Formats: sequence, C-alpha cells, structure tokens
Amino acid sequence: MWKKSTKVTDPTAAGQAVGGTEGGHPDDKGIKKKSKVPGVMITQFQEELPEGMSTPDFTRKPIALTIQEGKTAIFKSIVIGTPTPTVTWSRTNGEIVFHPDVCQQKYDESSQQHTLEFPKVAAEDADTYKCFASNEHGRAVCTVVLNVISVGFSKTKELQKNQGEEPTDFRKSLKKRNPDGSREQKPMETEEKVWEILLSADKKDYESICVEHGITNFRGMLKKLSEMKKEREEEISEFVSHIDKLKHIEVNDDDCATIELDMDLKDPASKVFLYKDGVMVPLTKEDCDGQRHSLKQVGKKFIFTIKGLGKEDAGLYSVDVGGCNVFSTNLKAPDVEFAVKIQEVKAEERGDAMFQCVLTAPFEGVSWFGKKAPLSNGEKFEISMSEDKLIHTLIIRDCAPLDAGIYAAVAGVKSCNNWLIVEADKDPKGKKGERKTTMAGAANPEELARIAKEQQERYEKEMAEKLEKAKKLQAEKEIADAEAKLEAEAAKKEAAEAKAAAKAAAKAEAQAKRAAKMAAAQAAKEEAARRRAEGGGDGGAGGAGGADGADGANGANGADVGGGVDGLDEGLEDEFSDSDDFESESAEGGSAADGAEGAEGAEGEEGDGEGGAGGKGKRKKRAGQLVPDTVVGDKDEDIDDETAKQLRKAARKGKRSKKRLDEAGAAGVGDEDEEIDEEAAKQEGKAARKGKRSKKKLEEAEAAAAAAAVDPGVHFHAGLSDCKAIMGESAELECKVSSEDCKGIWYKDGDEIKVDAEGITITQDGSFHRLKIHKVTEEFGGKYKFEADGRKTEAMIVVEDPPRFVAEDLETFKTPVTVKKGQKATFKLPFVGRDPIKVQWYLEGEELSDDSNIKIEHTEGCSRLLLTKLQRKDSGEVKIKLKNEFGTMEALTQLIVLDKPTPPMGPLEIVEASASVVDFKWRPPKDSGGCKIDNYILERNQIGRNTWKKVGPIGPEAKYRDTDVDHGRRYCYRLRVETEMGTSELFETEDIQAGTKAYPGQPSAPKVVSAFKDCINLTWSPPSNTGGTNILGYNLEKRKKGSNLWGMVNPPDEMIRSGKLCPVKDVVEGMEYEFRVAAINNSGAGEFSVPSEFVFARDPKKPPGKVIDFKVTDSTYTTLSLSWIKPKEIEGEEDEAKGYFVEVRPAENTDWDRCNTNAITMTSYTVKGLKSMGMYWVRVTAINEGGEGAHQELDNYILAMPPPVRPRFTDVKIKSFMIVRAGNSARFNINFEASPWPEVTWLKDGVPVSKKVTISNAEGMSQLLIASAERSDTGIYTIVVKNIVGQETFSIEIRVTDEPKPPGPVELDENVPGTVTISWTASPDEKKDDRLHYMVTKRDSHKRQWHTVADRIFNNKFTACNIMPGREYQFRVYAKNDMGSSKPSESTKWLIPAKKEKFTVTLPESKPCDLQCAPKFIMPLKMHAAPQGYECYMSCAIKGDPTPHITWYRNNLSLNTNTNYFISNTCGVCSMLILRVGPKDSGEYKVVAENNLGRAECTTKLTVRE
Repeated sequence: MWKKSTKVTDPTAAGQAVGGTEGGHPDDKGIKKKSKVPGVMITQFQEELPEGMSTPDFTRKPIALTIQEGKTAIFKSIVIGTPTPTVTWSRTNGEIVFHPDVCQQKYDESSQQHTLEFPKVAAEDADTYKCFASNEHGRAVCTVVLNVISVGFSKTKELQKNQGEEPTDFRKSLKKRNPDGSREQKPMETEEKVWEILLSADKKDYESICVEHGITNFRGMLKKLSEMKKEREEEISEFVSHIDKLKHIEVNDDDCATIELDMDLKDPASKVFLYKDGVMVPLTKEDCDGQRHSLKQVGKKFIFTIKGLGKEDAGLYSVDVGGCNVFSTNLKAPDVEFAVKIQEVKAEERGDAMFQCVLTAPFEGVSWFGKKAPLSNGEKFEISMSEDKLIHTLIIRDCAPLDAGIYAAVAGVKSCNNWLIVEADKDPKGKKGERKTTMAGAANPEELARIAKEQQERYEKEMAEKLEKAKKLQAEKEIADAEAKLEAEAAKKEAAEAKAAAKAAAKAEAQAKRAAKMAAAQAAKEEAARRRAEGGGDGGAGGAGGADGADGANGANGADVGGGVDGLDEGLEDEFSDSDDFESESAEGGSAADGAEGAEGAEGEEGDGEGGAGGKGKRKKRAGQLVPDTVVGDKDEDIDDETAKQLRKAARKGKRSKKRLDEAGAAGVGDEDEEIDEEAAKQEGKAARKGKRSKKKLEEAEAAAAAAAVDPGVHFHAGLSDCKAIMGESAELECKVSSEDCKGIWYKDGDEIKVDAEGITITQDGSFHRLKIHKVTEEFGGKYKFEADGRKTEAMIVVEDPPRFVAEDLETFKTPVTVKKGQKATFKLPFVGRDPIKVQWYLEGEELSDDSNIKIEHTEGCSRLLLTKLQRKDSGEVKIKLKNEFGTMEALTQLIVLDKPTPPMGPLEIVEASASVVDFKWRPPKDSGGCKIDNYILERNQIGRNTWKKVGPIGPEAKYRDTDVDHGRRYCYRLRVETEMGTSELFETEDIQAGTKAYPGQPSAPKVVSAFKDCINLTWSPPSNTGGTNILGYNLEKRKKGSNLWGMVNPPDEMIRSGKLCPVKDVVEGMEYEFRVAAINNSGAGEFSVPSEFVFARDPKKPPGKVIDFKVTDSTYTTLSLSWIKPKEIEGEEDEAKGYFVEVRPAENTDWDRCNTNAITMTSYTVKGLKSMGMYWVRVTAINEGGEGAHQELDNYILAMPPPVRPRFTDVKIKSFMIVRAGNSARFNINFEASPWPEVTWLKDGVPVSKKVTISNAEGMSQLLIASAERSDTGIYTIVVKNIVGQETFSIEIRVTDEPKPPGPVELDENVPGTVTISWTASPDEKKDDRLHYMVTKRDSHKRQWHTVADRIFNNKFTACNIMPGREYQFRVYAKNDMGSSKPSESTKWLIPAKKEKFTVTLPESKPCDLQCAPKFIMPLKMHAAPQGYECYMSCAIKGDPTPHITWYRNNLSLNTNTNYFISNTCGVCSMLILRVGPKDSGEYKVVAENNLGRAECTTKLTVRE
C-alpha cells in the first residue's frame, strides 16, 4: 500500500473531463507524477518526452482565501513548462461566469502571474476551484478553496431559500413557537449558553470563550459551530431580511446597560422579545419608573435598556423575533464595588486633572466615561491601574473649558461619577496660556495605598473562607458518598442472599418435577414395549404432543419403534446425568421424554411429543425457566458479561439443534404409506445426535466462562498516542500490551500494513510493539491502528513540514562575518519546508527590506541578504526568520564592521604631579573600531613652546608616567589610539604643572565621640581634595571658650596619623573647649577645618526624668496643643532637661512619629497635620547631654476634633423650593457646622436617595447633585446632619418639570345666550404634573388683540360671558406649569349673528391749523476743543415753517461751498464734519437759519490742541 502506481489506468483523472474538456487531453491515459510543490498533480501524456520539452508545473500555486463578502478576492499562480502551458480555471459546483463585474482571468507578462479575480466576491462564489496548466506533453492541476464570510443577509439568497422550502418544513419550524410568536420558556443549560455565546461572538473571541468554559476540542467546536450557524441563518431568514451593526451589551455610566442592533423585519408586525437565560423578560415601549427593561425602536434600530443594574442581572440575554433567536450577548457581573469613589475635581485651564477610585476586589475591566462618551488611553486621556488592580486612575491632560463635565468609572455593573470643573484663565488679550504642570485632584497616595491594602486583605480573607468552605463541602460530600457506597454494598449483599435463597427454592422445585417426569417416562416406556409387542410390522415413528401426547402414531417399522425406545433411554440418561444447575434453555432429551411432557400436558401443562427417526431426540424448551435465575458455575460467583454472551450463544446452538430435530420428527409423523429414503434418514439421525452433543458444548462454554472470569485476555497497558511528524525525519508509534506472547496487526487508514512495507519497520520487544517510519513523507500521514486479540488502539500521524535548516549550512551561517568599513557582506542560508514560506531578515531586531544598500533575494529553498557600503554602526546581530503554517524557525549570526577607533576619553586623572615626575591616567576610547588596541601614541608640548615632542608608542595601557620633566614647568599631552585599522583622532589633555605645591583641602569639623573630666575623644573625616598626593597626617588645635588663642594638641614634629579616633587628654575639668584640624600632604599643611561644637571636660550627665503634669490644652480637627512642667532634678540619678521631643502614634500603627526634628526648650507644643477624627497616642521625652529620659504618655488616646458642637446650618438664606427643567442638572449646596464630624444623610420623601443622586460631602458642606434630572426625581429632599451631640434636618422641594405639551382640540358651545362654553382635551402632561393648569385668552373682531379671560383653571372647561352678537370671537387655551406655558390650542371662529340697523355718523366741523413759524434753534451748538489731526463733528437742531435755509460761517466766511467741510441738514438737524482738524480750522463758527418769517443765529468756538 506504500508504493504508488506509476501509470494511470483510470481514463478520467481527477479534475479532468472526458473528451478533452476542462483542460483535458485526447489521450486520457497518462503517467502521474508528483510535483515539488505540495498539492500539485502532474499527468504526463507520453512515456518519453522529446529533448528540451517538459510537462507543465506550478512554481507558485494559488492560496486558499477566507474573505469578507463584498471584498476583492484574487487567486495567483505561476506556471512553467515547454512549450508554454495554457492556464484554465474551473469550479466544482457550476461554471465560472467570466464578466468584468463578476470574475476575470488575467495574465501579467512582467511577473508571469496568472490571476483569477473576483472584484466583489459574493456568497455564491464560495466553492472549490481548480487551476489547470496544460500543453501537448501533459497537464498540471491544483485545487484551492474560496471561503466567503457573509455580512448580514442577502435578500436574493433568502428568497431562493424560501422558494425552495416545502410547506411541511415551515410548519415544522413553527412547532415550538407559542401562538403569540414567543418560544417555549425554560432555563438554559450551561452547554446551551456556551453555544449561544459562540454563535453571536466575534471570531477573535472564540479562543478566550473556549478557555473560559473549558473547551479543548477547538476544531470540533468550529465544525459544529459552522453547522449551527447555517441552521440559525435559515431560521432567522424567515423573519428578518437583513441584520447588522450588532452591538454587544454595554454598561453605561448611569447604572444602565444597552443592547443595540439594526434589523430589517420582513413583517413589521413581528413581535420582538428579550430573554434572560431562556426566560422571557417583560419589556415596555417607553421608559417607565416601574419597569427596568425597555425597548426603543428608531427606524430599523432596536435598543434594549436595562436600568438599575445589579448582580442579579448577570446572564445570557437573547433577542428573539417570532420565537427565533437572532442575537445573544452575555452580561457579566463581577463581585466588585467601589471602596473609594471618584471625587469632584477643580482644575486650572491648561493644567492636568486626575480622578482616582479604589475597588473592593482586583478587577481589570474598568471603563471610563467622559460626558456620556467612553474614553480610551491616548495623549489626551491616560488610563492606568496599580499592580494589585485595585487603584484605577484617569488623568486628563491639558484641560480646556470644553473638558468640563461629568466623568464616570464603571466596574462590572457598578459605577460612580463626579464633576470636573475647569477654571478658565482670565487673560484680557484672549491668547492661549502656557502649558501648566499642575495636577488637580491628586489624592494622598499613601491613603489610597492603605485602603487598597485593606481591601486586598479583605479579599484574600474572603477567598480563603470560600476555599475552606469548599473543602469542607467536598469532605462532607466524600463522606456522604462513602456512606451511600456502604449502603449500596449492603443492599447488594442482601439482594445476593435473597437470590441464593430463590435459587435453592427453585432447585428443590426442579428436583420434584424431575421425579414426576421420571415416573411418567417409565410408564411411557412400558406402554411403548407393550405396543411393540402387539404391533409386529411397521413401527411408529413418533410420539404424542400436547394433550394427546399419550397416543403414539402407528409404526410402519418395528425397528424404528425400537430406535425410539433407545432414544428414550438415552434421553433419560442425558436428563438425569445433568448437574442440578442445568439450564432449561439448553436441556437435552429423547423423543420419549417429549412424549412424557405430552403426558403432563394432559394434566394441564403444555406439552409436545415427538418421535426421532434416528432413535435420539431433544426435549423441547418449556414456556418458563426450568430453574429460575440459574447460574452456571460456582453458586457464589457472578458471571461477567463476556461469559454470559458465550452461554447465550451455546444456548442458541442447542435451540437450533432441537429445531432441526423437530423438523425431522415432523417428517416422520407424516402419512403411514409414505417412506423415508435412506439419505433423509441419515440426516435426521445426524440432527438427533447434535441434540445430544449440545450438553457437551454447554459444558465447554461453562469452562470457557470460568476461564474468562479468571483471565480477562490481552489488554493494553499503554495505547498509541497522536504524533506530529516532521517531513524527512523519522517517526515512531509504540504501544504496550499485557502479554509478551501476543501478536498484533498494524493498520493504516483501515488497510493492513505488511511487515515488509517500504520505509516502515515493525518490531516487537517483549510486550512493546513499535512501528517506525524511517523517513516521513506526506503519504505516511493518516490514522494508524494496532489490533491484538480483539483489542485495538488508534492514533493519528500528522505530517508537518515546518521550515528547517541543514545542520552544516546552519553552522556555517553562525560563523560571524567580519568586514571593513565601506565593504559589503553577504549572508546566505538554504532551507527546506512546505511553501509558502515567509522569509524575514533582521539586523539588531529591526526588520530589513530592499533598499539602496540592502538587497534581499529569495530563490527556491534559499534566501540571500546583501549589505553594501557598511558602516561601523551596522555591526550587530543578523537574524533570519522563516515561517509557514507549521511553525517558525530562526537563525542568528553576527556582523562585525571594522573601522578606525574613536579618540581616548577624559577626564584626565592626575596620579602624581611632583617636581620630578608627572603620572596620569585616561579612559579608553568609546569604540575601538572592533579591533584590539595595539598602542597609544603620545606627544608632549611644554607650555610656551610651539613644538610637540613625539614620545612614541607607549603600549595598550591607558596610563603614562613622565619622568623627563622640569620643576615648575607646565606640560600638555596629545593622545591617539592605534589599531590594525588605523589611528584615531587627537585627544588633548589640560595643562599639568610639575612640582607645584598643592595643599590639601579642609577636613570635616571634629566631632565629639565622648567626653570625660580628663579626656575628650574626637573623630573627623579626611578632606575630599587631597592636593594630588596622599594625606600624611593631621594637626589638631584646641581653644577654650572665651579665648582667642589656639593651641596645638600634638607636638609639631609628631603629626596625628588618623582621624578615626583621637583622644585629647590635656584638658582641665569643668572647662569648655572647641577643636579644629588641618590635613598634611607632601606640600605641607592645608587650611584648618571649621571648629567643632563646644564640649565640657566632665563626666557624662545622667538622662533627665519624666515631665510633670502632661496634658492637652486645646484641639481641632488637625491640631493638638500640649503643655507640661519641667522634670525635677535628682542628684546622681536624673540631671536637668535641656530640651524636649514630642511624638505621636496613630491608634492603628505601632510606630511613633517624632513631631519636632530639633529639641524644643519650651514646655508647650502644638502638633499639626493630624487626620480629622483620628485617634492618637501622644508622649513627651526630655533630653540632655546624657541622652533621652523616660517617655511620658497621656493616659488615654486623643481624638483629633474640636470641642463638641451640635449640628446647625450656617447659611443665612436657604431655598426651600427649586424648579429644574427635565434633562438639566439639579445641584443643591448647604453649609453647616458640627463637632465631631457628623454623619450626613439625604432622604427623598422619607427614604434614602437612589444611586442616581450623587452626594458629595466636604468639611462643613454637603452637595446633592442630580446629573440629568427626570420628572420622577420630583420630591422633598431632606438632609439629616447627626453627631453624638444631636441632629439637625432641613428639607427642600425639588420639582423637575418641563414646558408642558399643548392641550388637545378646543370645542365651543353656547348653553346660555350671551355666553360661550370652551372645552378642550387635557394636555398629555396633566397626569405627570400636579401643578399643571390652563389659561384661556380671547380675541374678537372688534379688538384684534388677545387678552386673558381666565387663568389657573384646573379643569378642562370654562364659560366666557359678555359675548356680543355680531362679533366674531376666537379662543386660545394654554397649558401652564412652573416652567412656563405651552403652545396654544386654538378654537374655530365663533359668531352670533346680530340684527343690522342703519348706522349714522356725525362728523364734527374741522378747524384750520396754521403751523407756520420763524426759525428757532431747539438745540444750539456746543463749544469744541479737538486734537490736531482728529475729526470734529458739530450739530444743532432747528425748527421753522416753511423750512429755513441754513448757512454755515467761519469767522464770518461762508462754508457752504467749501468742499473741505461736509455739511448736511436732515429733518431739522444741521451738522458739519471736519475730517482732519488743523490750526487753520480754529475760530468762531456760526449757523444762520432764514425763511420768509424771520432769521435766527447760533455761534460756537473751535479750539485746536497740538
């Protein structure tokens, strides 16, 4: 089975049509060859090809595609062959439609690629395609699969499906639906939930869902899921023509969750249902207070909303249309809440703001919202969390006024929100301010860390308790299982005992029956003997059966009758020689025994008598068992299943032998004149003997069953395991059986594997059976089975061909490549593996691509990298990475580019600079150019000269000692690095002076270690500046307090060698001293240090005692004032106190914190920075030169709080009523004072406020905030401020309303003459707003203005009086509430006809009016003083009739004709404009007005300022 046939005998090869179509050839027979490209089959039409000719082949075959519907799909292939092959394409189902909009076949000459393109792939294009390359010598074919992911539903496709469905299928699909269109409600099993989640999940989430629910068979899951999706799409297509934009459930910042999807329903009347875990959820079409679940439909968009989320809302939600599930989404409710909620933040413009919250349990999926929109991590918003996943932070960078609003954090189904207030910069110029580095809202990190630690400990404690509880339950379950097992064993034992008793009773009954049979058989034998004696001639061939069993048939031959008697004897012997446990179903006996049964039948039992031609017969099976529940073998031994099968098989053989004997007997009971031929007689005798042998077979079956109970046979100790084999390598399968003598057979894909199969070795080593494949190829892949003694084990060998390198080539590749700067480097590495293989080259982790200096060449089985114009910076690790569908392989090597070294580096370290030598060091170059440093080349220059002296190569060490120096001279050095690649640039040192005196610096001030009356011990640190040489010693001086003279402690010629511990013994008891020290080097002594502190030459003092009368004098929330009395002195025990330290310790801590860093001398102190209402322990410690005294603590802990104050509200005027428009925010602030810090509670209508209301409490203030008010928020809100002293309350009524909707149609009716009754339909808001009322306005034809007739009407009817006949009336009705009035609802026009009378008008006589008058100035000219270069505007007002003539004058010169002045006269207002005032324009201006009745003048002066 392992050798492929080289010739094709099938006239039609795979993918080849008969008659030469579809790329076929007239010669249907050919030779099949395998291509180097996997998956390509080549058929050669001729056994020998002409010289230079070749069959077609693929160098690149098409790759399978999985693409979304509507995208462009392209299959590419490259073929070779001589002559050039012709490429054709076909598909398995149907034909390819070549059309520019559907499918096109193209060929690119430059790349020699044949392509099959689908511009807009459709679901109908999904199929298996074949590509044929054919020429006159052969044909190559390969297959490729196109998978299309459908987006939504295709109407055409669904219509075709619906048309092809039978009515019975549709009725079948509706069987499980209720009459209202909903499906049967039942809780969903866990497995059903998992499949529903997978059906609606994205592909990228499959893996995580499988991991979460423990699904390990990923391929099996995908296969089943594909089938389920097809079924689901068929169901959905009955009700929905299109569905998309599926949005999984999302939790919002207002404790709501939404599910959104777009559906195009085939029947708009179809009902939409929502199920949770298989149980229907009641929905409302509009938002109502009573319902938590609502459905909103906007066009084709359906939005499901779940309000007031809680942990009980977690589950799988399904959207159904007409009883068919169209979408499922899972809502998870992790057990997490907010331990610390986010607080309100006030930030400056262009600054940063921070929100922080702390959770009660570790949680990663916290979502942040800003002004109802989700936020993501980026430059503007920075989202982070702590390592323990408890503290979550949102940072808003570069805050702008537009960023202000409500920000929220959502964790699971819990949320918290608060305001971000951005204070704008008050820049008068309006320019954008500079970026600020301030961070607003940053909480105390230590406090948050403490809270997070508490929550972590609580969480771990709860987890430990749950684990302990689970262990306890498991132990209880194990105990219960053990008890149940004991009870089952006891019951089993009782049943076995009862069964044994039943067997004994049945055995006794069987013995009694056998005795009766024996007596009946003896009587039958005597009767047969008697008949034989009387008969003489032909004997009877049979007995009797049933009730007539006592009557024998007349025998035709006496010998035959004798045979029957013999058979009777043998039957009796057989019957009574059996054991007591003989089973009735396999009983044996002769024909006479059956006759005896017939005799028993006469007494009421069913019997059957038969005669045997051969003299032997078999007793027929009774209606029931001979011995009930009879067991073969030992009484106390149970029979296993295999033994029972063998017994049943033996029993069936006994039945068949009896049946054959019955047939023989029936043949003998025929007509008396009919004779039985000799051959028939032999066969009947043979059948009779078989009946006797059945007992022997039964005994053998019993023995086999007993052996089987002892030895179960061959079984497997270790079965076969699936194996992944690498192409070209060896693979081995191994199993272990229980017996070393067992032989087995190997199979592959159902076919037996021969021992001499090519490439395979089958061995057996004791109980181990092995199959080894020496060199794996693709044909070795498949299912292998090993079978031994009826047992079998199976395993799969999956052949993989990952990319690999040849070991020799890989070792060569790993050798580092060294080149010089500017040269090129080549890396080449062959490989093997299944195509397509993706090849990538990397240099120092960065992927390389073709460039001017980079060339990458890929050939079959090899890749080459060429790097040109290399620089030193290109040195590094070179990596080649190969990847195909089976795995990834990498290989590493090093590239070293050699170059000149860089200069040596400073700073210069001067080891010695004396009169005779200069010794210095420097740092090696940063980069030696990849080479070893051979030498440093040194040059020296004496300062003041222009020449450089070449000292020469000095070796590879970075140091030099120059002994050829002159005392006092200064020198400069130049250094170069020399390697095999060349010499580096210069490094020039600073000037070094030879033989200069460099004194050391100041040591540290001497420190007093201890002081006694005759000795003071000192210590100090050496100077940091040693002067370039080692420190030889120190000089120490002392000075008495009050003196200006310093005296040497050590003799001048004996310096102090070390400053670690220096005793000074030349002191006088009781005197106070200070000390200073100077360091000495080769140049001499340096400057003295700073003097030490004064110290007394006396023995150490005793520490002081405890302070007296330690008490608290005052306290606030953050401070604590203390006082005490100085401790008493006790000679020889406690000395005088020189200072005090105050320490506090929070009650929850064990460490004391010192409040003052330096000792205080006063006996009072105020501790600051305390935590409000914190519990603190306080103590004071007195100190002196002898150390610290005993601590004095307060008797009790102290609370950081002021004296108790009963709560009271401090606002002078507090609003008690507030109206808020629906949708706007409602905010109420109230200030109070109380001590200690009170508990603040807000109530709405007497019950605690909902989570929608945000309560913010600060010191002395509380704020109530409703972010988006609704009408349901209307109510009386009460604040309760309570502490240990008392409590105070205040209530405010908040009314949330909106402008009302207008009332309905207005109707008019006249019930009483002269009146009109106006009635209208109530406004829709009347039920929602108890303060809504109505206003009626009226307009008549006489007065066209509207005026109010009535207001504050609380019913829907009003009667208007004083309606005049003959006038046309019209009424408007407005709905009004606290927010204003609605649009009016207008009535029709109302008219009461009136009797027309003659109307007479008497006009009064008109008197003529004379308005003529002389000119007169109503508004005179004003005095003007204008700056030079500015404009000047003069104006005045004149009246007169007829209209006077106006003339302007300057210095009595008329200006009316001067074009430098703009003069106008409009309705009596005369004005003049001077655009640019100059010195010549100053003077007296006059306006003259004249008409025929008179003349008027007005003057003014203009002064021009320079």
